[in-house]
Amino acid sequence: MNDIHILGKGAVGLLFANRLAQHNAVTLITRTPTSAPFHIIENGFTKQVPARRTTLASQKSGITNCLIPVKAYQLSQAMREISPHLSDNANIIISHNGMSDLTEVAQHLKPDQALFFLTTSMGGMKPDANTVKHTGAGLTQFGAYNLVAKQRQQKVFDELLKPCIHPLQLVANMSEVRWQKLCVNIAINPLSALHQCKNGKLRTPIHARQILALLNEACHIAWLEGVNLKLSAELERAYNVMKLTAKNNSSMAQDIKHRRRTEVDAICGFIVKQAAKHGVSAPENERLWQLVKQKERA
Repeated sequence: MNDIHILGKGAVGLLFANRLAQHNAVTLITRTPTSAPFHIIENGFTKQVPARRTTLASQKSGITNCLIPVKAYQLSQAMREISPHLSDNANIIISHNGMSDLTEVAQHLKPDQALFFLTTSMGGMKPDANTVKHTGAGLTQFGAYNLVAKQRQQKVFDELLKPCIHPLQLVANMSEVRWQKLCVNIAINPLSALHQCKNGKLRTPIHARQILALLNEACHIAWLEGVNLKLSAELERAYNVMKLTAKNNSSMAQDIKHRRRTEVDAICGFIVKQAAKHGVSAPENERLWQLVKQKERA
């Protein structure tokens, strides 16, 4: 049985804690000590998440396997805080919406530490601080970022994830997958946040022109960055996720509803910044970026 530490108690972290605990010893690392148990609501039933709890201050030995499912804007700070507690040959798995600069994360790594990225369409929401409700199944994809991770990816995939996570896919080109997930985020998150609607409502024709414009810009910027995405494929992917998660509220919609900071800077904002780098514009992404930021400030 492998030991896996999960940083934080967000919805995604609790969902994966419940899954991974089927065949691993899972420990949730919280910022402050808590004796209260964590729960998951699934298929109408509530049960306790079978995971231990600790804080970084209480962490004694080096962490060998660490899942970091934090917001994109929290990633740099999370890595600085967790790094002293990682073993010299740790497997570090990052998971968040949008795009972040993983080269900045890699600067914190020791030579034998492996960096992976995990993306999932599995849905969850938190009705209270210590409870997650599983709101929909979805594909989880996993891949390596650095050379050490590429050497270990099959072993980590087979031993840690494959027995617990379904459906699950090991991908060779994680950069392309991250861009594909970014396109899904762009099509769903900002519009659902602004309209405070469930994902399925975005499939109505009234949103079609806007979604087309958003993804057309994203595919163009991806091409300028050396990633060849087909607009038709990304539209199909986004609409398929809307269908599969029709009854879900996106994470950004939940963040706006609960007056939390969103990840829009790493989604629409990322496209705008990359466009500027190449001397072009992305007006629809820029418009939605600013609208969501206005909602945040309000």
